[in-house]
Amino acid sequence: MQTILPIQAQAVFSRERGLTSNMLRTIAQSPSALDGYLEFRSALQCGAVPAKIREQIALAVAQVNLCEYSLAEHAFVAAQLGLTREQIHASRDAHASDWRTDAILRFVRDLVARRGQFPLLELRESGCSDAEIIEVMAHVALNVFENYLNDVALTELDFPRLERAVRAA
Repeated sequence: MQTILPIQAQAVFSRERGLTSNMLRTIAQSPSALDGYLEFRSALQCGAVPAKIREQIALAVAQVNLCEYSLAEHAFVAAQLGLTREQIHASRDAHASDWRTDAILRFVRDLVARRGQFPLLELRESGCSDAEIIEVMAHVALNVFENYLNDVALTELDFPRLERAVRAA
């Protein structure tokens, strides 16, 4: 399922991460889906959620969905942003050393797993505004799309493989 990636997507992704991923090559088969994905991602990158937390959210979502491609991609990007191996591992298990990020990751895990009870009060007590909570949910939606796309398309890994199961320390 691969085609030549449009110049626009090549420029955007190459500038951000230094390569054109197999995932983007797959999305590019639908120019509308690619445009929507890139616009949504770009808008969220300008939001209140910092890059490290965005990657931690992506790791938590990919772990719940057991998406091998997204786990590998987001662990790679998280490491480039300075997250340690331990932080990456903990993020996959929906934990972080600071209270705010920990609350965000547990909310994300519960949302994706559809557990029915979401720790909104804890998110607010940790300092998240309603706008930030909605933005976190938007990041979840973006990452769920990535997970589903990669699982359905069987996107070939172009990042170092990670084990799917995790038990954080």
